[in-house]
Amino acid sequence: MLRIGIVGLGFMGKMHFDIYRSLPDKVRVAAISEVGADKRAGDWSKIGGNMAMDNAAADLDGIAMYEHPDELIADPNVDVADITLPTYLHREVVIKALEAGKHVICEKPMALTAADADAMAVAAARAGRILLVGQCIRFWPAYVKARELVLSGEYGRVITARFQRYSTMPVWNWNGWLLDADRSGLAAMDLHIHDSDFIAHLFGMPEAVTSWGGTVNPGGYDHIVTRYHHNDGFLVTAEGAWEYGAGYPFSMTFAIHMEKASLALAADGALTLYPVGGQPQPLPVDGETGYYHELRHFVDCLSEGRHSDVISPEAAAASVRLVEAEIHSAREGRLVMME
Repeated sequence: MLRIGIVGLGFMGKMHFDIYRSLPDKVRVAAISEVGADKRAGDWSKIGGNMAMDNAAADLDGIAMYEHPDELIADPNVDVADITLPTYLHREVVIKALEAGKHVICEKPMALTAADADAMAVAAARAGRILLVGQCIRFWPAYVKARELVLSGEYGRVITARFQRYSTMPVWNWNGWLLDADRSGLAAMDLHIHDSDFIAHLFGMPEAVTSWGGTVNPGGYDHIVTRYHHNDGFLVTAEGAWEYGAGYPFSMTFAIHMEKASLALAADGALTLYPVGGQPQPLPVDGETGYYHELRHFVDCLSEGRHSDVISPEAAAASVRLVEAEIHSAREGRLVMME
């Protein structure tokens, strides 16, 4: 039985808590670290996010509660640290946990800079511990199915692909950190990285990027549009935005056109194949979220003593580097080559 310590009780910390509770034969939440006294007492009513969740009072019986991450990291009854803190805290806390002998899952983005992400990957290798970064779209059923279809070659080569992700402004966040470019990287790094990472996962790292951005909050981009340049010559774009007003519906969609068919994910989650010259074909997908499959995968890796074959720390760091290049391109108004 793996003993999990969750560090940070925001939207993702609560999401992970609920998923672990659905896996009682595999894991147990042994400890939680949270700065908010109300949350440590079990009042999670104010936790918000861009997806609905049950915010009923939590049963914390048998769970050690800590105010500071260092206390949880020092707990010998914790095998695994699940880091769901704001991004600017990831490097310090992840490296401390690894050096203390914990396996670690860290929420995306891995870090605010590729340099910090690289340091985390090095620390995991040095410690001989498993580090998985929560790029959940690599595990989201519709995206997994899309990658399988594209890589199979059954419908020919890809000609165009577009990915879009839209949200209301994330005003629910703790202490305003998501709206501070120095702590979150704004939508470009926190939201849009989902699609940048998946594009790298599906097509490989691009040779260059060209990006355009707009913002409400200073220091970064609340809205970014990118073209990814691959040597194969197909057109790939992605758009991420979270500047929209209260009540604006969250959506994640894509459309991939291949020589023999188009594949599209609608805002309602429906995945449909449109064969050239044929009839639309709804494609069934698993009803679980990518969060669930991501944590199941992580638990399986830990149980089997193996590193992930879906995302390595180095791949997660490369996606941070990719978004850094996109931000640079938007600021400079020019194509930026990937190093």
